[in-house]
Amino acid sequence: MLEKMTFALMLTVVIASPLSVRAIRRSKNPILKAQVRFLATSTSIHAGIGRKQDVYLVEITQPGFSGQSTLARLIDDYPPYRVAIPREQLTSELPVSFRLRRDRTCDASFALIPLRTAPGDPMAILPERLGFEPALPRPVRPDEALPCYRTVRR
Repeated sequence: MLEKMTFALMLTVVIASPLSVRAIRRSKNPILKAQVRFLATSTSIHAGIGRKQDVYLVEITQPGFSGQSTLARLIDDYPPYRVAIPREQLTSELPVSFRLRRDRTCDASFALIPLRTAPGDPMAILPERLGFEPALPRPVRPDEALPCYRTVRR
């Protein structure tokens, strides 16, 4: 009887541990509501029936931060039954409201982020090297680390 209870307790710990780690990780990275203006498409991966991922160079403004904006890398990772960010939002001169989560694991220096096309350009999914130089809101050093965010879809 004691062996069965010990096994049940160990099984509970094994199952609950990943869930509690995920909850702790999310509590440290709260969801932010921010204004996003798209500057360039970095990469776009649409592989058949699997997940899709679009990466952008964006300008993010968070309400309550006196209008200061941040250049950042934005990853939109979504399942095949969802649609990409609409072209109207990608090409808009005005910022668009998004729910984001900060992800420090994908921060990268500006020089390491390939800028392939203008936002919303369908050529972004082609495998060949495409060079694009967006109009940036401020000068950026090649070694400057840009923060990374991920979209949060409902």
